[in-house]
Amino acid sequence: MLTAPFAGRYETSMGPLGRFAKIAVPTALLLSAAIFVPIKLFDARGFERVEKLRRERDKLEETNRAIERENESLRAQIRAFHVDPEHIEKVARDELGMVGPDEIIYQFPEGDAP
Repeated sequence: MLTAPFAGRYETSMGPLGRFAKIAVPTALLLSAAIFVPIKLFDARGFERVEKLRRERDKLEETNRAIERENESLRAQIRAFHVDPEHIEKVARDELGMVGPDEIIYQFPEGDAP
């Protein structure tokens, strides 16, 4: 870092072109940012793209919530399998078509109803 006694010599050693560059470069950067940022925001891909990304994010968040609800339902089913023998029997009957050893199944054709 330059101390005060050296700062004056540094300024004079830069010359007029150096002093101009010291002012012109930051000014040009600010001016170009002031011009190009609004152009990029207001072109066809600016705000529309931001809005599209928001909609996509909202859709993904809703999908994540649905998956979380499904996961909680599956966790509840797993807990029921571990603790409730009646749940196991119900699933075996309803989903697997199983019957007890002392049960008889009667099947009637659907078209012969009176």
